[in-house]
Amino acid sequence: MSGRPSRDIAATLPLPLGVLGHEGSTVAAGLSGLRLLREAAWVKTGAGEGRLVSSGC
Repeated sequence: MSGRPSRDIAATLPLPLGVLGHEGSTVAAGLSGLRLLREAAWVKTGAGEGRLVSSGC
């Protein structure tokens, strides 16, 4: 990951690879959000409210 910004600044990264990297990070963020919507990601408390369980990532 640390090498990509330096290549972008130097403008040597081909456009298709830049688009692929950008869209790939968008997909990763979307999948992370969907992961948080799963029932297993939440723990029921005594008050009936859900509490998010951290996965440590």
